[in-house]
Parts: sequence; C-alpha cells; structure tokens
Amino acid sequence: MKKWASAASATVMLAGLLSACGSNDNGKSAASESPAPSGGASASAAAGSNPADLKGTVKIWDWDETFQKGMIPEFNKKYPNIKVEVTVVNPNDYLQKLQSGIASGSDVPDIILGEMAYRGKLFDLDVLDNLEAAPYDFDRGELLDYLPPLLSNPKGELVGVDQAIAPAGLAFRRDLAKEYLGTDDPAELEKLLSDWDSFIEKGKEVKDKSGGKVLMFPGLGDAFLVLRGQNADSYINGTEINLTGKMQKPVETLFKMRDAGILGKNELWTPAWASSMAKGEFLFYPMAPWGPKWHISANDTEGSGRWGLVKAPEGSFTRGGTSVSIYKDSKVKEAAWAYIQFAYLSDDGGLFNFKTFGNMPGVKSFYENNPQVLTEKGAYDDFFGGQNLAKYFMDTIVPGVKGEPQTKYDSIVDGVFNSLYPLWTKDTSIDSGAALKKFVTEVQNKANDATVK
Repeated sequence: MKKWASAASATVMLAGLLSACGSNDNGKSAASESPAPSGGASASAAAGSNPADLKGTVKIWDWDETFQKGMIPEFNKKYPNIKVEVTVVNPNDYLQKLQSGIASGSDVPDIILGEMAYRGKLFDLDVLDNLEAAPYDFDRGELLDYLPPLLSNPKGELVGVDQAIAPAGLAFRRDLAKEYLGTDDPAELEKLLSDWDSFIEKGKEVKDKSGGKVLMFPGLGDAFLVLRGQNADSYINGTEINLTGKMQKPVETLFKMRDAGILGKNELWTPAWASSMAKGEFLFYPMAPWGPKWHISANDTEGSGRWGLVKAPEGSFTRGGTSVSIYKDSKVKEAAWAYIQFAYLSDDGGLFNFKTFGNMPGVKSFYENNPQVLTEKGAYDDFFGGQNLAKYFMDTIVPGVKGEPQTKYDSIVDGVFNSLYPLWTKDTSIDSGAALKKFVTEVQNKANDATVK
C-alpha cells in the first residue's frame, strides 16, 4: 500500500484516498484471560505473567495513524504500563529514514514495518530479530501456510508477522458486470472468466457493447499486478536473477490484453486512476482485504452496494502487505512483542482490527477461535453488495496463494517495470519480445552486482 502515499494529497481531494499498504494489504491472545497463550507467546513477556507487571515505552513508526490510535487504547486495557509512542512516517521515506537512524545509532523504532515494495531490502539489512528465537519463541506453524516465505530473511529466519493478510482477487463494478457480462454473481463470473483467453475475449465484447467507454482494467499496471503475482515461483538465487523465466508469460499475456484494446491508459496511483473507480470506466481492479477501506470506498464514496469481489482468472495472487518486526537492538523487546502479539496475533486485537478496519489476521487460530467472522457481516460487506468478503477471501482466494520469498532485488525489478510500462502503453509498436529484452537490460543496469537473464 506504500504507493498510495505518493499520490495522496492530490487524490484525497479528488476521491478521498488515504495512504495505505500493501499494502497494502494479522491467533490466540497472549493478552487474553486464558492461562495458555498461543505458541507465539514469549516466555517472560506473556506466558504466565501478569500483563500489568510489564513496563516500558515502545516506539513504532507507521503511516496508518488511525489504526494505531484505535489499537493502542485497546492494548492498554490489558497492558496498562506499556506506553506505545507512534511516529507517523511517509511510507515512501520509511526505509531511507530507518537506514539513516541505524547509521547514526540514534533514531530507530522498536517495532519496524516492512511494506512489500521495500521489504526485501529491509530484510537484507539484517537488523530484525528472529522471532522464532528467545525471547519470542514464535512458531511459524501458527501462520497461514503461504505467509512464512514472505516473512523470512535471506537466512530463512522468520523476522516478521503479518499486519494483515493480502491475498488478492478482483474488485468489480456490479452494475457494469451485469450490463455487459450478463451477471454480477461472483460464482458465475468465475466460470465466465476462467482463464485469461476468456477474459480477453469477453473484454473485446465489453468494449464493443459499450462503444469503447468501458474496458476491463484501468491500465497495464493493474493487469501486471495480477499476472506477475500469479507466478509466485522464486526467480532469484543469490545474485542470479532469472527474469525471463519469471516474466515472459506475464509480459506476453499483458501485451495480448493491450493489443486487444481492453486496457485503459491510466498509470497506477494517479488521480485519474483513482477517480475512474467512481466514474465506471473500468470493470476490474486488483484488490486485497485492505482494499475495501483504502482503495474502493475511499475513491468511490457514493458506491456502496455496487461493488463485488471475484477470484482472478487462473488463480490467486497477493497485493501489497506489511510485515511487523522488532529491531534487534531494541531495549524493550518483551514490551514490543507484547504489543505485536496483541495487535496482530491475538483474538482481542484481531477482532478489533477486523471489525473496525476490515483487516484480516494471518494466524490460523484466529479463524478457528472466531468462526463468526466468516459468517457475520463484515465492515465493508454492505459496500460490496452484501457479499461476505472475509469468507470469500478465506475460502476461495487464500487456498490458491503461494508466498514468494522477498530479496533486495525485487524492488529493483518492480521499479524498472513501473518506469517502462507507461512507454509500452503509448508506443504500441513495441511488442512483448522487445519489451522483455528491455526489461532484462534495465534490471541488469540497476542490479549491477547480479547476473540477470
């Protein structure tokens, strides 16, 4: 969700957009009254101790001040003697500010967030504690199965938990789907758009029926988020980057869509892209569970009831997401872990998070202990025509998600794509072969310590 911030000021005025993640777009409670905390409970911070005995001041940097202002009072009901200080940091500046603080040995938070756009670089810095070691002793088996690769550093250590899961499907305009595809039922749409060839053919029909006024995606960037994410196989081995093996099929499919005329010309995160959601110019937008708040309802403020969620053709993917970690030189590790456990891993924090913000935790026990979240109305279900979003994400999308390990090179690859696709949008003489060749060349130029093929 990081990139929302870059367009925030202009987009807020146009469409109520707020900065969000991946991001964007996470158990049993260590702070609950039960005598046995979850397997992730730290030995001394939670297991068998009185929460009131734990004291300290925990510093956290976050771009979502609203979440922290809501969660901290809930946390202090259980841990009254832990003070949580929040510094609001623009996600675009987060990693640079963190590196500066580490270098100077001064301003470093105890709790560090890792938005997906820079997570690989963050993990590569080796400044985060291994949460499977003391004093945390967290069990990665508590997490949803696809998450550990996304939360592990290059040494394979689990260095974060999930702020909120980010499995993604496609948000769609129900009114447009009904008019041009004949149905707004997600189950019927799944059948109708079972693969990308079907999606392209239906896209041509929609374009023809609407006289070119309605297309499938706002632009190449949106389509590529899905196509790239569906290919979650690792393509980076040390300093070897098999970019062709990873990107050839997604790029070829992307250019088929472009050449079929079913994609708009909007660039991600721009005001025109954001305002298109309310205008009804495009049928589909990639969306994770953080999307109903930060993405759809923020930009289509009058759109309650006219949105739906459907699985993408050919499978699930992730969009954005934020890891939550502890600085290895923190002096208040137990207090920091207590906050992480409560806010992102416990039943109490998870229910508050889910009911207030629509965020879905990444621990299995939350759904085992709270089955009602998959049957009762969620925070944004009405906005999505009464569809049970949590149930659809968990039952239909999550089983197909595969976590992809993050490295310092991933942000380079993403940055190169973002610099290239506007040209591919404008210059239709560039074919997929030439585009892929340029993609490889530019990644090699940026990652000059790696071998790119």
